[in-house]
Amino acid sequence: MSLRTSVIVNGINNLSDARYCAGMGVDIIGFNLKLDDKQRVKPETLKEITGWVAGVQLAGEFERAKPEIINDMAEEFGLDYIQLDTPYLIDEIEEISRPVIQKIFINKDTVESELLEMMELYSSVVHAFIVYSDDFDTIDETNTKFLSALAKQFKVYIGFGLDKNNINSTLKKIKPAGIGLQGGHEIKPGLKDFDELQEIFEEIEEA
Repeated sequence: MSLRTSVIVNGINNLSDARYCAGMGVDIIGFNLKLDDKQRVKPETLKEITGWVAGVQLAGEFERAKPEIINDMAEEFGLDYIQLDTPYLIDEIEEISRPVIQKIFINKDTVESELLEMMELYSSVVHAFIVYSDDFDTIDETNTKFLSALAKQFKVYIGFGLDKNNINSTLKKIKPAGIGLQGGHEIKPGLKDFDELQEIFEEIEEA
């Protein structure tokens, strides 16, 4: 299967999700490797997953781990990308041995000029930005213009507010580098409800 835009699926924590995403043409699957997070993927689970999937690139999601720890884990698990879910110093990012995807937030109180300034500063040391929001549940008139401005200047993945009804209009109006979706827990081992992901994949499948 081929998709019309680049797709990252974060929060992969089981083999069912990983194999499904690989088969659907997802570019990057991300694993929660945050050291102090109870939901982080266990090393043995990650090794099992990476041993079974092919044709998809792997990202580790981190928050406060030091660059040397990130690099060790990237080497151990064969990670292709590092996703930083909190801001790091530029000097720290430069120490990371894999391309970095930086998570950023836009909310109702976001000062657009400040965010643009920050992204400009970081653009030379990161591979891409993935945009999330705590305030906005969907992509609408209140944020489309700003997201479009971001996408014109930077390599941006839209990581919030997407569903089967707005995915095509979002891609057309904003023209992001790609989209970010979220994996989830199995109902029970081997059994997974893929409805939400599948609905979006069906909309962006290459004809």
